Amino acid sequence: MPTSKHRKHRKHRSPKPAHLPAKTTDNAPETPLPAPIQPHDPTNALPELAEMSGNEREIDLSALSPRQQAALPIVACSPTIVQAARAAGVGESTLRRWLNDPAFSDCLAELRRQSANLARQKLLALTPLCISVLADAMQNPDPAIRLRAVNYALSFNLRAAELENLSSNLDDLKTAISLLQKSA
Repeated sequence: MPTSKHRKHRKHRSPKPAHLPAKTTDNAPETPLPAPIQPHDPTNALPELAEMSGNEREIDLSALSPRQQAALPIVACSPTIVQAARAAGVGESTLRRWLNDPAFSDCLAELRRQSANLARQKLLALTPLCISVLADAMQNPDPAIRLRAVNYALSFNLRAAELENLSSNLDDLKTAISLLQKSA
């Protein structure tokens, strides 16, 4: 346990939004830069997930205390236990105890699963824009940019083909298992 001497030297640092400097060169386009990237606010994660369409399971928070409920989205978005505890305003040992609690850990696992599904849905919605940007990059006069764009396109194409082959192989295995089960 740190002494009071050590406590006064610790500072709680909150994340600061990233700000991009404006372009100042004479050849710079007149269009302004996009708004600064704001850090994700994990406290808004639960309402956004509640609005998801589809067959998402509702997270039952009734077994959790109000402090646990408030900490849940913060913990789900934090990379480490230490950072999660600090951001949620709870002690590290308290958070570790909560993580060993089946009710809290089940809610956390479901929240993370739903967050991942939401992220995949948002990425899928961006796919046409991504392809358009990639196609534009392939037309860029700079050969290095064109080469990188082609490399990305081929790489994604190869991955997609591998996934398709894996899916086909999995279907073949399922069919073979089904036939074996019927003959047994």
